[in-house]
Amino acid sequence: MDQKSLQDPDNTQVSWERLRDLPLDHFSDLRVLVLGDFMLDEYIWGRVERISPEAPVAVVDVERETRTLGGAGNVANNLVALGAQVEVLALVGEDTPAALLREELRRLGIASAGLFADPQRRTTRKTRVFANQQQVVRIDRETRIPGTAAFVDWALDRLETLLPAQHALVLSDYGKGVLTPALLPEAIRRARARNLPVVVDPKGTDYSPYTGATVITPNLKEMELVCGRPLTSQAELVRQGRELRQHLDLQALLVTQGAAGMTLILEDGDLRIPARTPREVFDVSGAGDTVVAVLALGLAQWGNVAVAAALANLAAGVVVTKKGTAPILRSEMERELRGHVHLEEKIVTLKELGFLIPHLKTQGKKVVFTNGCFDLLHAGHIKFLEDSRRQGDVLVVALDADASVARVKGEGRPVIGEEQRLRILAALEVVDYVALFDSAQLPEILRNLQPDILTKGSNYPEAAVAGREIVQAYGGQVRLLPVTEPVSVSGLINRIRGEE
Repeated sequence: MDQKSLQDPDNTQVSWERLRDLPLDHFSDLRVLVLGDFMLDEYIWGRVERISPEAPVAVVDVERETRTLGGAGNVANNLVALGAQVEVLALVGEDTPAALLREELRRLGIASAGLFADPQRRTTRKTRVFANQQQVVRIDRETRIPGTAAFVDWALDRLETLLPAQHALVLSDYGKGVLTPALLPEAIRRARARNLPVVVDPKGTDYSPYTGATVITPNLKEMELVCGRPLTSQAELVRQGRELRQHLDLQALLVTQGAAGMTLILEDGDLRIPARTPREVFDVSGAGDTVVAVLALGLAQWGNVAVAAALANLAAGVVVTKKGTAPILRSEMERELRGHVHLEEKIVTLKELGFLIPHLKTQGKKVVFTNGCFDLLHAGHIKFLEDSRRQGDVLVVALDADASVARVKGEGRPVIGEEQRLRILAALEVVDYVALFDSAQLPEILRNLQPDILTKGSNYPEAAVAGREIVQAYGGQVRLLPVTEPVSVSGLINRIRGEE
């Protein structure tokens, strides 16, 4: 697909209909190297009921703490959520936040060998304190000086080793000292020498170190800072963008403009990429990271910056509707391209839950998890699910796959196949997400997802609840919910068979 084939007849805007058939499943074959400023984002959740006697400030009683990857780490998070294989190069301290950052990378399946530990630095950590669901303060702990010569030498050696296996390089610059004057231009040169696309999320007012990259992605405010004045019209933005693209010898310059979409500046013209539909915007934080991730994958897959930019714009339009920093899932992009189906938005994979649940927790949501066969759904099931949902803010149901049900329940089960059972559960208002699983996977699922609460019916003794010890070990709770009107599905099946 060439650039012109994406455009409407006036050659100024993207035609969304021409993107619908793009296959996204090949993202799983791509490897992307992310080089930049990795951070640890921490969230402290509590409540305020009194004022400190020491000073006129609120006292926050802490109830729980959550964490996720920030900065360049959020780019990596987006790439993995889209199915890509990711390598990283970054700079951290020798401290507890660095250990937690490594743990988060391992959770995503990313090797932490790409983190260089400098005992003289502090790992960049941003701690947000929320009281009664309102953010009251943010605490930043970081070292902003450029990385040492030892780090640069190490990073260049790692680059030489890693680049041959990569399909794209992302440079995520948050100005914390990783992308030094000695490292940044050399990383671009080496990647471009291998014909790898280099996508840059820029920082500051001097973009000359990014010379030779494939594309850089400033937002409108950042473009105005670089230009030193407001850009009050689209024509002025395009004119300044053309000058900057040519000056930096870029293949393209992509300016993100929020609700107005994007403008792509190319050597042979410019392309207007409007937002697809009006949306309710909850949070723009992290949208730039999503743009960079999708842009890199699009360039690696199709080699066409117009296609990649159009997909990136679509992805950004999805993530801004989420509260807090959140990655874009490949299934979300596919639904956006092909059209929305409400029930299918609730039906997710276990891998997708690995991204959804941490994001929900960073919003302060209490996640409830339950599992079962739910074959021949009846009133007892409904009441149990309603009671489970009341225990927290979000209910996730793990549904036994057909093979798992057959092993647990015996011959002739399930009566209703897994695809129908998934859709039936997704149709229930009290169910937020439902995913297929095998009962043998439950311990691993609980360790990876770490829901706040695991529910089971009171007809099970607590000691017999599968996964109980795992949940309690990480600080979660197991709650047995009353079963007042037990219904035997096996009995129902026997009655049905008798009537037949």
